[in-house]
Amino acid sequence: MPQFNIVFAGREQDRTIIECVDVAAARNQAVQRLGAYLAQHPGFADAGHWRVIVEDDVGRTVATVIIATVSPRLATP
Repeated sequence: MPQFNIVFAGREQDRTIIECVDVAAARNQAVQRLGAYLAQHPGFADAGHWRVIVEDDVGRTVATVIIATVSPRLATP
């Protein structure tokens, strides 16, 4: 089974190696891991955006997951 690295932007030293059947499954794992991290660290929701990179076994980027929080614009009279 292919191996992939999940890398949180800004935490490149904390690569997580996973085995998945394909890139789509690895991308889903990246989303799930980011969701679990944010659930455990809810203050990070105020940070604005997060990027998680999925790399193949030789370090090439095969997917990027970007999640952003956006505050609504207040209507001006």
